[in-house]
This record gives sequence, structure tokens and C-alpha cells, in this order.
Amino acid sequence: MATTAGDLPYDYVIHGAVMGQDLKTSADLISRTTRSCLELADELGVSSLALPAFGTGVGGFSLDECARLMIGAIADYAGRRSSLKRVALVLFGEEAADAFEAVAREKWSN
Repeated sequence: MATTAGDLPYDYVIHGAVMGQDLKTSADLISRTTRSCLELADELGVSSLALPAFGTGVGGFSLDECARLMIGAIADYAGRRSSLKRVALVLFGEEAADAFEAVAREKWSN
């Protein structure tokens, strides 16, 4: 779902929910939400999108697995014709940065 960005200097805020009221998530929800956010951003015609590490806070999902899922979805989407030129992963802490960097290096070093 997208809403206006209010007073923020952006056009939209895209809301990607990966947890229900039970505060649990799954690999499937993280993958589908990442793809949905990419698709919606493209439909809205935006050129850049920022995403957090879905489900890794309160949801307790593994950073390593989240990195594999999200970077995999982003890599798959990158081959499409799209308005998106940049996807930024907004990560909190060195552990998260290390996990996502390792997966990104592995994915794009081949």
C-alpha cells in the first residue's frame, strides 16, 4: 500500500507489512512483500526506493536469511524494464550491514 509522504521530501511512503498481530513472519512473506514493494514503486513511476530488513526487528527473523531473500528478490526484479534505478537497503547496525553485504558480494561477484 502506498500513501502520500506528508511533510517528508518524498512523493510516497510504501508500506510493506510482513507480520500479523502475532508478530511472526516467514520467508514467504518477506519474499512476497519485497516483490510487492518493488512492483508498486515501479507502478508509481518512482526512480528510487528504500527498504528496511523486513521482519528482523520485532519479528526476530534471521538477518542472513532475510538478506538472501530480499537481495534475491531485488536481483530478480533488476532484469525487468522499470522506472526503478536505485534500491537502497536501510539497515541498522553492523551485524545487519555485514549480513547484507556478504549476500550482495556473493550474488554479484559471479
